[in-house]
Amino acid sequence: MTIASHYAGWLTLTVWRKKTTLLIIVFLLVIAIFGIHYNSRNEASESQDDSEIARVTNMQDKRSLLGGSSVQFIKSASVATVSSLNNMVINDTPSREDIMKQRSIVDDNRINEVHVFSKTPYIPKARLLHLDLKGAPPKVSYVKKIFHLSKSLGATGVLLEWEDMFPWSGSLSSLAAANAYSKTEVSEILLAAKENDLEVIPLIQTFGHVEFALKHDHFNHLREVPDSAQALCPSLNASIEFVQHMIEQIMEIHNESKYIHIGCDEVFQMGECSRCRIQSRENLFLGHVSKVATIVKSLYKNVIPIIWDDMLRHLALSNLEQYHIGDLVEPMVWVYAEDVYRFVQYSVWDKYAAVFPRVWAASAFKGAFGETLYVPNVKRHLENNLRWLEVMSNEGLKFKNGFQGIVITGWQRYDHFSVLCELLPAAIPSLAVTMVTTTHGYLNSSIRTKLNTYLGCGVFGPTTFFNLNTDPFLWDSYSRCTFPGHAFFKLTYRFNNAEKEAKELIEMIRKQKGWMTEYNVRHNFSTPLRIEELMQEHSRIYHSMTSLGRVARESLSDIFDFYTIGEWVEQNIYPYVSELEEIQRDAMALKARHIWPKRPFPVLKDLQKLGIQTSEESAGDTLPPG
Repeated sequence: MTIASHYAGWLTLTVWRKKTTLLIIVFLLVIAIFGIHYNSRNEASESQDDSEIARVTNMQDKRSLLGGSSVQFIKSASVATVSSLNNMVINDTPSREDIMKQRSIVDDNRINEVHVFSKTPYIPKARLLHLDLKGAPPKVSYVKKIFHLSKSLGATGVLLEWEDMFPWSGSLSSLAAANAYSKTEVSEILLAAKENDLEVIPLIQTFGHVEFALKHDHFNHLREVPDSAQALCPSLNASIEFVQHMIEQIMEIHNESKYIHIGCDEVFQMGECSRCRIQSRENLFLGHVSKVATIVKSLYKNVIPIIWDDMLRHLALSNLEQYHIGDLVEPMVWVYAEDVYRFVQYSVWDKYAAVFPRVWAASAFKGAFGETLYVPNVKRHLENNLRWLEVMSNEGLKFKNGFQGIVITGWQRYDHFSVLCELLPAAIPSLAVTMVTTTHGYLNSSIRTKLNTYLGCGVFGPTTFFNLNTDPFLWDSYSRCTFPGHAFFKLTYRFNNAEKEAKELIEMIRKQKGWMTEYNVRHNFSTPLRIEELMQEHSRIYHSMTSLGRVARESLSDIFDFYTIGEWVEQNIYPYVSELEEIQRDAMALKARHIWPKRPFPVLKDLQKLGIQTSEESAGDTLPPG
């Protein structure tokens, strides 16, 4: 017993002293056993693992579609791939098919999993260019060139939004602007579309955005809100009569059109007058749309009305069914931002599919990202169109007859009262990129030669495909091409640089430096030496800006009338010219003084409204009124 106890104690002490070594040995044995077990299972599960990878990758692609900044590019015409916008260089990105070919195991059990990677690009069957003509009509000769170019790019039709550029007559004659097209010119435009095999869909506003009519004294009694020309009152019989007269005049000249777009978007003012207030907004909207659509269908049996969809998105399914709206119109779902699903959720698509047999989509190539922009961001517009192709592919099967097509919109003004945004010639590269993308269902370097040809680039076209991260406006890529309006597109690049210099100079003189601020000018107090320093770059920048005015006239004279040219120059170039001339006058006045008064200077009397004492006599009367 004593020997056994002694031996046990010795063994315990030895193990305790060697515990670190023993633990390491045990740990290594466990790793070895686990490795043998893992290897024995690896071959048996390899096929299942690859299938799971395919499913996970597919889910990641879907998440990227919903929330990420991704753009679809493809290498072959049968397989699509998604590439990050952060690395948005258009090139031969490896396709999903190429990646799958590199996998070592492919068997019949994985066909269904591989199928999600082999989806063919979605190509809308109808691809329309939208021309917003309000307040700035391109010359007919230029419109013809755009129709020819659009057809080459893959367009199948054109959506013409006439507004005040249509030659309204009779009781509607006051709606036509002084520089509106004549009936002969409209017929010439429609003939040009026909010669290019472009289907024409006319667009007139019949509810909201009727400013071009309601602004006039003759029609202001039709307003929903007396002080606003934005929307018609749908409760007035006279409103319906007015709309019918517009439809009749439009369809008289568009007598071959199978569709008419009746607008009905952004009805901001509805249910506000005493007549409309007793009804729900849902009934007011759907009731008016039903009346207008019924007019179209009763007068023109084979013409289908289209409406913008935004006012439908938040209406209940029961409301839409109550008015049988799916039998009366086809909705055109418009989203110009990159994330389409953010604005039209899955539930909205399900609702639309339950009501409408088919649907349209509307993207944009200009006029969507800022009311005063003068050149479109092609990177954003391309992303918008690529996302739409994904959405159309995903949602089209929900509808009995799918998507009828897509309209790539090109807004010229945000509404009738807004100033010009991007002019059409400044947006031709954006139109080309977005239209050719929707025509092929993808965009990559294989299309480079086609784009160069369409845009008249010749040997001056980009030898490598464009990088939209460094060239989002495509100035570097296409400024030396000869597409219709190329001279003005190139001018926007020059103006961008001149504008930056002018802004920096004005900011430096008026805000950053202390010798030509408004205070200095108001009190005529500065030093000529400092004035000379501040004005060193003024002459060069001023002449650069004024020369752009002349170049604008020359580059636009074959495209627009002098009214439109004058408006664009007044809006964009003239403010800088005017500000720079005022700075020049101030500099001359400040330099002319050589004797200066002692301080303090008189306090500006207008400061009294801010509660500031302006003189010793006003010490007791410094509080602002109220």
